Amino acid sequence: MTERARRDLVDMLTFGILPTSDRLDGHEPRLAPYTATALAVRPVFRSAFRLKVVAPERIPAEGPLVVVANHESNLDGFVLIAVCSERRLTFLSAAHLFERPLIGRYLRGIGSLPVEEDQANVSSFKKALAILAKGGTVAIFPQGGIDRDVIQGGAAYLALKANAALVPLHLTGTRKALPPDGKWPSLTRITVRVGVPVPALEIADGSSNTSAAVAEGARLIGRLLAETRLA
Repeated sequence: MTERARRDLVDMLTFGILPTSDRLDGHEPRLAPYTATALAVRPVFRSAFRLKVVAPERIPAEGPLVVVANHESNLDGFVLIAVCSERRLTFLSAAHLFERPLIGRYLRGIGSLPVEEDQANVSSFKKALAILAKGGTVAIFPQGGIDRDVIQGGAAYLALKANAALVPLHLTGTRKALPPDGKWPSLTRITVRVGVPVPALEIADGSSNTSAAVAEGARLIGRLLAETRLA
């Protein structure tokens, strides 16, 4: 395998789960690449990585939902799809990945929505809001990348605009299983702790100003992820 192919494979581990709808029998057309990915990763994580999920019942079975999680490894996306087995996720993915032939083709095939850092991303956000309006699920790593500290406001904005619940997930063990500069994973145990879902009204914290509400929502997401880690 060439070095380029290795890099493409590692990138897929991060962004290969960017589906488009709610449940596997949900509101949008089934995407064969996503279905195949889901069928493959769920048994792999449960057996090889001894995946443990704490409080999975907290993930709502229906209704619009924004899933947020910490981002420490290129495995994180696959872990989310293994955990959210009853919902079809739509991930927001870094736009530059679409420029790579193999990765770009794959992302388009599974319905990923590209986002540019520090841009409005109007088109992708409109599509994400349409998915939420149909009761679907959008999943976001609000740090905007691996090992970043600042929580971006996109997840809060989508939850507020779509009146969607927001559920935090904290992933532990993925960095050890596959470090950011790693090429192949090691079979280390992965644990996911699911936090309590937060209604859109609580995200706004009483603010009627969109910018202020999004800023408060971003701070809330940071606190939720920290609290979920300790749960």
